[in-house]
Amino acid sequence: MEYQFRISDSRPGSTPNNEGKPIILSQKSVAMLKALIINLRIGMNLAHFADFCAAWRSSIHEGLSANRLFRDTIAGIVVGAISLPLSMAFAISSGMSPQSGLYTAIVGGLVAGIFGGSKYQISGPTAAFIVILIPIVRDFGPAGLMITTAFAGLILLLLGLLKLGKLIDFISFPVIAGFTLGIAISVIILQLRNFSGVIAPPTNSIVSEFNTVLSHWHSCNVADMVLGTFTLVALFGWSYFFKNIPAALVVLPISCVLGVILPTWEPSLHFDTIENHFSIVANGKIFHGIPPIPPQFELPWMLHDGMHLLDSFAGFMSLFKGAFAIAVLSAIETLVTAVCGDRLTSTRNNPNGELIGHGLANMISPFFGGFSVSGAIPRTAANIQAGGTSPWASVMHSVFLLASILLFSRYLGYLPLSAMAALLIYVAYFMSDLRGCVDIVRTAEREEWLTLLLCAVLTILFDMVTAIAVGVIVTSILFMYRMSEISATKEGVDEPINDQEAEKNTAPITVPDGILYFKVNGALFFGSASRLTSEIHPEEGGKYAVIDLSDVPLIDSTGIYQLVMTVKQLLASGLIVSLTGLQPIPRSALRAAKLGVAFPEVRIFRTNAEAFRVLLTPVSKILPLGHI
Repeated sequence: MEYQFRISDSRPGSTPNNEGKPIILSQKSVAMLKALIINLRIGMNLAHFADFCAAWRSSIHEGLSANRLFRDTIAGIVVGAISLPLSMAFAISSGMSPQSGLYTAIVGGLVAGIFGGSKYQISGPTAAFIVILIPIVRDFGPAGLMITTAFAGLILLLLGLLKLGKLIDFISFPVIAGFTLGIAISVIILQLRNFSGVIAPPTNSIVSEFNTVLSHWHSCNVADMVLGTFTLVALFGWSYFFKNIPAALVVLPISCVLGVILPTWEPSLHFDTIENHFSIVANGKIFHGIPPIPPQFELPWMLHDGMHLLDSFAGFMSLFKGAFAIAVLSAIETLVTAVCGDRLTSTRNNPNGELIGHGLANMISPFFGGFSVSGAIPRTAANIQAGGTSPWASVMHSVFLLASILLFSRYLGYLPLSAMAALLIYVAYFMSDLRGCVDIVRTAEREEWLTLLLCAVLTILFDMVTAIAVGVIVTSILFMYRMSEISATKEGVDEPINDQEAEKNTAPITVPDGILYFKVNGALFFGSASRLTSEIHPEEGGKYAVIDLSDVPLIDSTGIYQLVMTVKQLLASGLIVSLTGLQPIPRSALRAAKLGVAFPEVRIFRTNAEAFRVLLTPVSKILPLGHI
């Protein structure tokens, strides 16, 4: 059976027209459409808008005192100063104008802060988007990117309303580390052109960009290269010796001054800056660099060449494909950043609220000249370090950026593009988390670090969505294989130790006062590690923390990462941490990860009874973690 319907012009003053070409839907298509509508209605009913503005409601419930608002104001200004050059650099590298990056941070950061689920998250454009956005801008222009971003926001909003924020737990740590490393390498390659001042034709892939820049290296601008090298070295040097003051706040102004002063001494020197590279016509005037104009409301599809992008089904699907990639990356980066913020502050975010907040941010930002928005680790970490405790810091971050456009746009035009490229290379290095990747290669199973390298290579050669899809499939197959081995055979697995077996056959042991006891059940792998360890946190009256792992048959690199972060959190709160009942496979994994070197104060017990008895005894015979 098939269903037909016609599209007629029913606008006011028009004549009804039912002679349009019929659109035919099969019975199966109608059933799928009905199921989609029902699922969306169920999602809306489940949400009950409880996830909207979750961070604000939590902060108001805790109490917003004048002192707290003052500290959040200072933190927002500090983060705004850091975000100012980053937002422009991310926009320039994505093929957009520098002010569009500022508009993204102002509008997107404000909306995400108001409607999101993390009290500490500061959002805006990030380096991870550059690899995805460049081909969209190249193929469809700025209008295409804005329309694509709005579609991505709709996808994120639906994910949040359907309460799918926990799906991030099913992407393993090697996959996340792998595509993050691949994106970082791609960002560095894409900055070589501005960093060295090379004049070369545009390219359409990371590999071809690298080859093109190398083949045109003879056209490099020595002045740009020297200033870029100075900026890059100064950024790393400052961050090494002065950790409390963000390097970009000090180094970029120095580079800007050098770019202005050096040509007056030596006229042959020429630096490519924002002012001489970008111009815009607004209000009948030509502005070089960044115009002193706040974000203006404008329909993205009314921009130049914007309307024709939605004329054909093929064009729509091309934009939707890009929107899906933006939505996936925004969701992953936002939720990972929120979890990092939770670990630094011993709090818990609302993942569905974060998806809703960033969905609305990506939907609204394009209507004010912005583009893709996500949570950002550098901004969020700086906010926490500066003392931010509520979404008010995110609001002040946007206010500071808006004031900078209105008051200091003339001076922002003096920033050299080579210095901006050096800043992005600096950010990409820390985003890559090379130390974490090396630890995985050094300590994890061969299959896991091969997955990491595979995802990194696929990200560079193809795109991030392909890398994640392949990584999830590979890790799922590996996990099923491991679980089948555990359930099918006991070869190579030691018998339970006698003390532990005896403890299980006796009556339950009462937990003494002063000891916080946490029991972990099931495999600690990428799909469950976050959920299993989320309930392990410090509590009042506790002096010792005992984590019982006797029922954990398997632990992968994601589980080790979550366990390490949990132990760090407990130790930072002043607790004495112990592990009990390690089975052979987890024991070998922890030994390979060298947790004994990282946490020499953590101890291992065979049974809970032994742990309780020894911990409360003045003289302790405790097995060090290094000897598991």
